Amino acid sequence: MSMTGDHLAVIPRYRSLVISYEELAHTFFEEKLDQMFEKVEPVMIDFASKAEADNAQTVFFDAISYIENQREILTKAFFKGVKEGFDDYIQGRPIVYPRPIIETDDASRIGIVDNNDLEIHIAIQAMITKAKNKNHQALYQLVQRLSVLRQGKKIAGHDVPACPTHVATVFQTATIDYDLEQKLLLILYVLFEQNVLKDAGLLYEQANSLFSEAGIYPHLAPVINIQNSVSSKGDEEELPKSAAKADVHANEKRPSCRTEPLKNEDFELGEEVFRSILSLLTERRRNDPRFKNHPEYQPDGNLELLRSKPELISAINGIETPKTIDLHAASSEELEGLNPAERKTAINHSLQERITSERELIYGELDTNTIPTADLDTIELVGMLFEHILDDQELASLTKALICHLHTPYLKLAIIDPNFLTDPEHIARKLLNLLINAGRRWVDESKLSAGIYNHMQSLIQSIMTEFKDDIIVFEKYYAEFVDHLSALEHKTRLLEERTKEATRGKDRLEYSRIEAEDVLNQHCSGIRFHPVLAHFLYSFWKNYITLLLLRNPEIKGGREWRSVLMVINSIIKANSASTDQETLEWLKHTLPRLKKHIREGITFLGMGGEPPEFSALCKLFNNWLSKQAAQSEQPPVELVQPATQTKKKQKKIAAKTAEQKALLETVQQTKIGGWFEFDEPDGKIQRVKLSWYSPVTNNYMFIDRFGNQAFILPTEVLLTKLGNKSARIVEPNRFPFVDQTLKKISKMLGT
Repeated sequence: MSMTGDHLAVIPRYRSLVISYEELAHTFFEEKLDQMFEKVEPVMIDFASKAEADNAQTVFFDAISYIENQREILTKAFFKGVKEGFDDYIQGRPIVYPRPIIETDDASRIGIVDNNDLEIHIAIQAMITKAKNKNHQALYQLVQRLSVLRQGKKIAGHDVPACPTHVATVFQTATIDYDLEQKLLLILYVLFEQNVLKDAGLLYEQANSLFSEAGIYPHLAPVINIQNSVSSKGDEEELPKSAAKADVHANEKRPSCRTEPLKNEDFELGEEVFRSILSLLTERRRNDPRFKNHPEYQPDGNLELLRSKPELISAINGIETPKTIDLHAASSEELEGLNPAERKTAINHSLQERITSERELIYGELDTNTIPTADLDTIELVGMLFEHILDDQELASLTKALICHLHTPYLKLAIIDPNFLTDPEHIARKLLNLLINAGRRWVDESKLSAGIYNHMQSLIQSIMTEFKDDIIVFEKYYAEFVDHLSALEHKTRLLEERTKEATRGKDRLEYSRIEAEDVLNQHCSGIRFHPVLAHFLYSFWKNYITLLLLRNPEIKGGREWRSVLMVINSIIKANSASTDQETLEWLKHTLPRLKKHIREGITFLGMGGEPPEFSALCKLFNNWLSKQAAQSEQPPVELVQPATQTKKKQKKIAAKTAEQKALLETVQQTKIGGWFEFDEPDGKIQRVKLSWYSPVTNNYMFIDRFGNQAFILPTEVLLTKLGNKSARIVEPNRFPFVDQTLKKISKMLGT
């Protein structure tokens, strides 16, 4: 078999197939890049025509000539990167990405993204994700077939030459030296996506046909991936030219963000169940003295007294209801000094009074005996929905106060369009579900500006101001909110990966230090050294071994490792040179070679000059050699036993009791990404996500809602907190709020 290092190269008889695939890719990208460059001028002119200032127009016009002048350079750099990817694949190497991959299946390859480049990285990752989702089936088949060519060893998705990750990253690298403003670079990336990546599926289909006809998995079964098939429904849409022209109905095709509620048939209430709720409400109201004179409850009632729907809406619009957000209920001075539980109760009570007063205001202004019972049912049911928001344990009090401002707008909406209460896909219902789920996930009262709170406040204020009788308002803000959440989720994933990568780096460094000290202890155990030699080995040389292991954990056995051991063993032997003439003679002949090996380490560490530990070592040896004829003149030196400085490797945690064993099993079975709650000393509850576990230190890292590191806990401490109930594993509620609440109301009214 053909081998390249530790990797499997392409079987020689299949190399011509890979070259044919490379030629297909070159032809495809050459044509598509030409199309992209042809679109630069009209797109830049279009942007220039919309610019308000002359200098802004000049920027776009200058970009046309600049990009055209750089066209050949960019094209050559692009194809050079594509060819290098094919070469890496043929030689059995992973594809080398000069620019960091934002998001891959292999988390260890995720680069740390500079905040100034975040918008660029998000744009590149968006086009990668979109192309991967759209071409999931073809890429899956390519991975399988290309793995066969590499002697059956499974290759990673991003190691497929000309895959979306490879192509987009190569294009980003090719444009890195472009002297363009960020907004112009982003326009170029959009053009690349629309004219090149968008049609990449044609290339992947050709490649699969090529391999299939050559007998490589000719009857490869398709992969079933429900999640990707659902999320890719919007992939056929082109990016809008301007956010202002976005279709408000686009939400019907857009992929859902993670914050969106789950869809569960158990919570989709049909017309029959909804009617049973209304029947129960009617029966309960029949015994209410406020409605004893209602025409629909009187055998000879005059139904002409009842308001028509337009009259009812007009009357509600005429009632003076709040048009601005008032958060006094959740931030008044009366709440100061209360503990968290008392504060929560007081806020809920105040919000309950607000919902009741808004409903009673409508009843009082309109006369309940003039409102049809169907609309009375709607008013009461919407009130119940918002009252159940107050019972939600996952919503912060400020979030409840904010969302409750939608009570009157939603009451009016439900009267205009009763489908809100029966159709799970009603746009206003989806928006309310999404707002509540977003509030659960993305609002932290101690970090309001970090999450979704400010955007929610602006959205709710807009609905309060704009909504009269046209539900298109809800469509508009639902689409906007989904986009905002998707961006927030992506930024949070980036930050989480950066946090994990930094922690992994520290963990790998710690592990390498432990390994380095273990190597030294294995060779130096029980030996008392001259202080200079001990300091050299356990300071400078240990640092060198640490970095060698950090760079390549599999280095043992190679030439560099033999050099490491040669220096250690030589220092051990030289330790007795001051008292043994034969060893001193050996040192005289060995010292040049020993210095050579040490200097290789100095070069590896990138030091400008000689480190003090090496200078002291050379001075000591030179001193010994200069006095080799007079051993008695050597001053007596107290020998030392090197002290161990690094923590020892953590042993596997062993549970001592049945309860600890059960807790340990629970923790070990909890998947990365699971949520925990921790009680804080002031009575507050901190919700965090399990982001990473270190097998080196047996530590668990938790992050906050926004991807920042919250804290790191040793396994023993986590088990103790779970055991004394100051910590809990929680399952966030992602069921649709309205659907779930109507189910509860139905049960409540039926008892």
